[in-house]
Amino acid sequence: MPFRAEELRQRFAASIEKGRMGHSYLLTGDRSDALENLALSLAGQVLGAAPGDHPDFHSIRPESKSRHITVEQVRELERELYLRPFLAPLKVAVIFDAERMCLGAASAANAFLKTLEEPPAHTLILLTSGRPAMLLPTIISRCLRLDLGFDDFDSTAVAAPAWLCRWHDSHPAPTLRAYARAQILHEHWAGIREAAETRFKENAGEVEEDVAKALVEAEFQLGRQESIAQLQRWIWRRAENVADSTEPERLRAVKALEELQTSLAQNLDAHLAVEVACLRIEGLI
Repeated sequence: MPFRAEELRQRFAASIEKGRMGHSYLLTGDRSDALENLALSLAGQVLGAAPGDHPDFHSIRPESKSRHITVEQVRELERELYLRPFLAPLKVAVIFDAERMCLGAASAANAFLKTLEEPPAHTLILLTSGRPAMLLPTIISRCLRLDLGFDDFDSTAVAAPAWLCRWHDSHPAPTLRAYARAQILHEHWAGIREAAETRFKENAGEVEEDVAKALVEAEFQLGRQESIAQLQRWIWRRAENVADSTEPERLRAVKALEELQTSLAQNLDAHLAVEVACLRIEGLI
């Protein structure tokens, strides 16, 4: 069940007061910046001070050009966590965008599993992820999950990207609109793949070729999944200010996009799956 950030902070404070804190929490939500702010706020509650340069606060995030969390980053974090706290009662570790431990062969995630299974004493671990479906099930199962709800964000303050504007402005005839929207999605996804390939080419010496290919594919799938989620959010949020569709129509669209996610996860033909989804959004099938 999603909660507002303030509700999560209150629940966390109550757990601290009662001495019933877990060792590991997974913070999920719509936006990585909001999740980062929440994680830092919760860390501050435990440390009794702003995390900043606090000696008992440690964090890692995707930093390489390939945008993945490496085994080396995880190993360094683990070394810090096995030292006793300096000032606070607990050491606090935050892994930002934790799904990026799971790219490629998920080496970083597998390396961190032992720490999640048997956390060092006097340690609290926070993971943030806007794409929890990309995390290993073994990671998710070892954390208490806290979901940050959409209501914490002002959707009207965020301009729609160009591809979503094209989606909205596509052909007025339902059938032609469905096929135009399918083409828009394919073109957007092609851009995601091209951008991922470009990043890895620029960083060719950092990882071996077969690993780079796996990371490109994982990056593409993350981007594709996020674009569908972005489209679902846009359908609902736009409805707050523009009454150009009914609730049943919006429900039909969101359901069609959920079915598209399932089809892609099952490795069905992407072109066919997208066309079917766009026709279902229009109520044509």
